[in-house]
Amino acid sequence: MRRPWTRRALLGAGWLLVTGLLGASPADRAQTATGTVSKIQASERAVTVRAADGSETRFVWNADTKISGVLAPGARVTIRYEVASDGRNLAQQISVARN
Repeated sequence: MRRPWTRRALLGAGWLLVTGLLGASPADRAQTATGTVSKIQASERAVTVRAADGSETRFVWNADTKISGVLAPGARVTIRYEVASDGRNLAQQISVARN
């Protein structure tokens, strides 16, 4: 008699092996930051965000970045980003909270 969980366990183990061999996907490398916009430099496609602890982080965006809402100083934002090879924080998605 075959146990149904055995097939699932084998499939799960196979999936882990395949994903381990292929490496992490870009979504796995993404990080998230939340805070208030303190400065926007549109000409440089850059935004500086102040976190709740007072620290500030600069993010850049490009044509592939999805921006939802109006990006303005004082707006609450959540930014999904990854650190680019040049060390810059490249935003993949910028979500502006509705007030």
